[in-house]
Amino acid sequence: MNTFARRITAALTEAADTVTMLTGAATGAWTGYTYAPSGLDAALHLPYTGAAALAGALVFAAAADLVLIPIRRRLTPSAPLYPPALSDRGAAVPGDLDEALGQIGAATETDAAHRAAQAAYRIDLSKSLLSNATRWRGYTNADATFYLAPGAVLHHHREEDQYGVLEHHYLLLTAEDPTPVPITNVAQLHEDLASRARETTKAAVEVASNAV
Repeated sequence: MNTFARRITAALTEAADTVTMLTGAATGAWTGYTYAPSGLDAALHLPYTGAAALAGALVFAAAADLVLIPIRRRLTPSAPLYPPALSDRGAAVPGDLDEALGQIGAATETDAAHRAAQAAYRIDLSKSLLSNATRWRGYTNADATFYLAPGAVLHHHREEDQYGVLEHHYLLLTAEDPTPVPITNVAQLHEDLASRARETTKAAVEVASNAV
């Protein structure tokens, strides 16, 4: 892919990514505002809606990655394990600030995905699923998401504790409930998805029964 085509494709991909996240945020905000618990204090309505918007944006973005990740891989060719120079890795030396930001942004997203996968042993000692960096989608703010199923993603972020030590946090975000659920064990994810499967089967049986 030549440089011009790469730039156009990258711009369209980023635009699609932005539109998807905005759509998800708007959908999440509407859902959180419309279906907020009746007993929720009025002062908590805004934070609740904001959490719903964030959950919606991440869920929609993770779903869009199923289509966009193959395109991003073509835009960022893989490099040798021990490259002697940037130009020898297949990544051209940036000609301006925009190109430099694009390369650093892509590197930041890849770094976030790898850090999320590398730290996943904290909740998944099997190292067979969540430790797969290619399944994680990184963001330029160093967060990352793992697409679990339609309407459900695992979100990873890091923050310093009171002693300045970085801690890794994994949160389950779903389209149905905007409240992030802390995940400390992969079994929690299995339980959530199993519950979803039971509810889907139950709903299908009810529809079939009503149709008879």
